[in-house]
Order: sequence, then C-alpha cells, then structure tokens
Amino acid sequence: MLQKESKSEGSLRWRSNGTFEFRVAYYDIEGKRKVKSFYGQSDVVCHRKAEKFFEELEKEKRGIGIHDTIPEILKRKCKEDFELNYVGEQGYSRNLDTIAIIERNYIGSIPLIDIPMPMIDMFLRTLTDYSQSLISKVYRYIRVAYQTAYNKGIIEQNTFETANIRCPKSNKPKKKVTGLTKAEQARFVDYLEQHEAQNGRNDYKAQLMIALYSGMRMGEINALKTDSIDFEQGVIHVSSTISSGLNNRVFLKEGAKTSAGVRDVPIMYRLKPILQQAIENASENEYGLLFYDDKHDKFITTGQVNEFFKRACDKCDIPKRGQHSLRHTFATRCIEADISPVVLKNWLGHTDIHITLDTYADVFSYMHNDAIMKLDNYIAKIV
Repeated sequence: MLQKESKSEGSLRWRSNGTFEFRVAYYDIEGKRKVKSFYGQSDVVCHRKAEKFFEELEKEKRGIGIHDTIPEILKRKCKEDFELNYVGEQGYSRNLDTIAIIERNYIGSIPLIDIPMPMIDMFLRTLTDYSQSLISKVYRYIRVAYQTAYNKGIIEQNTFETANIRCPKSNKPKKKVTGLTKAEQARFVDYLEQHEAQNGRNDYKAQLMIALYSGMRMGEINALKTDSIDFEQGVIHVSSTISSGLNNRVFLKEGAKTSAGVRDVPIMYRLKPILQQAIENASENEYGLLFYDDKHDKFITTGQVNEFFKRACDKCDIPKRGQHSLRHTFATRCIEADISPVVLKNWLGHTDIHITLDTYADVFSYMHNDAIMKLDNYIAKIV
C-alpha cells in the first residue's frame, strides 16, 4: 500500500518499488501552473533534485537559461538592445553577423557553463586571419556573454576574466585607404565629365563627384533629398543615410552613421553646378530623393556606385580601391589646402578629433615640411 507524506511545499510518498516520489506544484517562466515529480532512493535525494530544478528555474526567470550557449546569450542581449533603441537595425544586423562567427564554431553549440577555458583560447586563435577590428569585436562579445552569465548567477565566477584570456592579434597588415593623387584625380574628373551612360544604365558620376568635392559618405549621398541642398546658405544638410539591415533589407535611415554625422557640409565652387545638374535630372519618387533607381523602383546602394567606380578606375589607369577613397581624397586636398583639422572633423562628421588626426596621420606628416617653411618665413618677418 502506498504511503504519502504531505508537506507545505509539496508531497512525498513511498512507492511500491522501494523508491520515493516528491511531487510539487510550481509556476513556469510564462506564469503557467505546473506539477513536477522527482524520484529517488530516499527523500533526501528527491529534495536535492527538486532544489536543483528550482535553482535552474529561478535562473531562467532572470532571463537566461542554465544551458544557454554563448550565441543564445548574445542574441538575447542584442535583441533587447535593438528593442530598446540602443542600436538601430543596421547595427543589430551587424551584431548578428558577428555572433554568427561564434555560432559556426564548436563552442557555439556547447552550453557556456560547460566550455573549458582552453577551448575558448583555441577558438580565438583561429580568428587571426580576420581583421583586427573584427577579432576585437568577437573577443568583446565573448566577454559580454560571460559577464552576463555571471551577473545572472549562471556561473559562480567569471572564469573568462580569471583565466586572463587575451585578445589575439591579426595576421593581416593594417589596411590603409588612401586618396587619389593630384594626377589621378585630374584623370578621374576628366573621365567622368566625358562619360555618357549607355543602354539605359544608371549613371553614378554625380554621386562620385559629390563624394570627391564634399567628403560625404556614399550612403549619405544616396540619401540626399532635393530640399537638403541649400544654395542660399551654401551648405548641404546631411541628415540621413541609405543603410542595410536585417536580411539585407535596404532602407532609408533618418540620422547619419554617427551622432556627429548630422551636419552641414559646405558647397564649394566646383560642387555647385554638379548639384544643380543633379536636381535638374532628378526624377520624382515617393521619398523625394535626389538619386533613385527608377528602373527597379528601389534605393541606390553604395555597392552599386562602387562597381561603377571600379570600372572608371580601370579606364583611368588608377589602381583599384573602394569609392570611399574619394572621401579620403577630399580630406587630403583639405589638409594640403591648410584647412584646420577641427574644421575638417566637422565637415567629415567624425565624432572625435583623434579620428581625423589618426586617419590622416600620413597626410599631416608629409605636410610638416611646408609647415616648417611657413614658420621660417613668419619668423624672418619678425626678426
């Protein structure tokens, strides 16, 4: 005959096969009432199993599962940041791409609590063929996963920190994006001025000329609206960009790439007729954009312009590089023209003056001789 012992938190009974059953009611993470039984050779074993179950349940209620993998923890956090508007769709999409690198590795399928630190170290060593920026981002994300697990009580100590795992260095040399030389710029401008689009193909020469004479990012140029051009004030109001988001969705994003990206860029003498012609050639579209792919009824992407740029470089006998080099060309000409770094920082939309100084350190360096000559000439007038 079965015996049953009632307790306030559940009920314990002895079973005919000589084991015990501890039966308890509880509420799951969704708030649903459920009942669960724990079996063992003694009441102590049953209660220990129940305690472990409720410890894990409590951790799940805090927003993380006891058996969650690093990618699962990171995806949950990134989704939360996106839903709370800490990152936009483009940033969220890029974050998921980074997490996918971890997910494709063996450590991506093992619960975080079961991963030995040497395995994390071995994984990081496999990343050295990536760029340093990407390696650093993956390293930072793994640290975030461990810190989150520690904060939520999944692990008793942050073993990633105590193991002193270091971020590896990339094998790749630091990539430098250089601007066009004066001779290359002259050939490039001459080619664009002579170029005529054929067979109904889109003509991107206006965008490239704007990049060359304003230093704007191509996403910002493709997002220009006709009312963004203020000839009276002599500036372009930069306030949006064409971005790529989840599932490669291309969309018009209000706001620039960075907080400093929303800015006014001066319209130099050579840029004014280019903008006037672009406005004259602009077709009507629901977004009021200066540049739009009418043939396919979609936004023009940086990639589309970049392909045209590469073909133009071939025609001009210019070494291939991305169209972003036109932004660097503009900055280089500004430095050569003795434009203040602070002014250049604002025109380019950099968040910090150090970004401007570091990005164009080589250009500033070879301008030192001219600066010394200017100083000599100035002192000569005094003495």
